[in-house]
Amino acid sequence: MRITTLALPALLIAAMLLTAAPDLSAKRPKGYVDPYKDYSEEVFMDMDFAPNIATPAVPAEIAGIVSRKVKDAASKLRNKAKIELMRNDQVFVATVPTDDLFLPNDTMLSDRADALLKPLLAPIRDPMMYKVVLAMHTDDTGSELYRDELSSARLNSVYDWMMTQVDAGTISDQLIIIPFSMGSVMPLEPNDSRTRRSHNRRLEVYYIPGPALIDAAWTDLSTRKK
Repeated sequence: MRITTLALPALLIAAMLLTAAPDLSAKRPKGYVDPYKDYSEEVFMDMDFAPNIATPAVPAEIAGIVSRKVKDAASKLRNKAKIELMRNDQVFVATVPTDDLFLPNDTMLSDRADALLKPLLAPIRDPMMYKVVLAMHTDDTGSELYRDELSSARLNSVYDWMMTQVDAGTISDQLIIIPFSMGSVMPLEPNDSRTRRSHNRRLEVYYIPGPALIDAAWTDLSTRKK
């Protein structure tokens, strides 16, 4: 191939830039695994509830850093909903009684729902920071078919509400939201009183570390080792 005189300086500059370019992979700590790999809605939609809560996994090298970041995010919601930590403090869940979100036996969100749900969006402004799992629960009142249909319809109402927040630009359409209609299969308490049944009627919003949070933890680890 013939190289003209005019093209030569450009080629030299390009070669110099390539030579001077830093090896970004060398800055990655030992044990680093790209958290964005296989992070897709299609992957998670094919998973059952328990594997979804467990995925993505957090590498042992950054477990403590991730836990601190998760606990910090969870603490900011403690006056907005019931908050619990799980998975060695790497996941937090916000619980909202469905008696506060819906009228009795109804599937349409009440007038109070917007005020109860909007604060839960704060940790997920960055769509890569957390994966969200929605779990809708009922008590054991009525037939199994009735409970399943009620759970599914209420779950759809919450999911649709979140889609309106996407349309409004409050959250990104890149956010991964995995919905589960649980019915009455995972009660918090025995369904042997009105009070305990009301505790079992709930929406759970799980915040599971996403790739941005995991990558931020790797960056923190690198900084501390310098």
